[in-house]
Amino acid sequence: MRRIRLTKDQKETLIELYTRTNRTVDDLPYTEEFEAFYTAFVARTGLMMTRHDVWRALASQRKAKRLVRKER
Repeated sequence: MRRIRLTKDQKETLIELYTRTNRTVDDLPYTEEFEAFYTAFVARTGLMMTRHDVWRALASQRKAKRLVRKER
């Protein structure tokens, strides 16, 4: 499994886009909201990442306690 390294700006973009969603990290995959999130992240960063890689990067930010806590 390869590790994706994001720059500080890319992480900030990921966090900013997440704050605009209405779902928790666990509820986000396989939704239209995640598709919009993924498309916006790839467009803004210029990275060629899979949906899985973007979700893993988001989960890593949650684990590092950098995301706002949302109620289910």
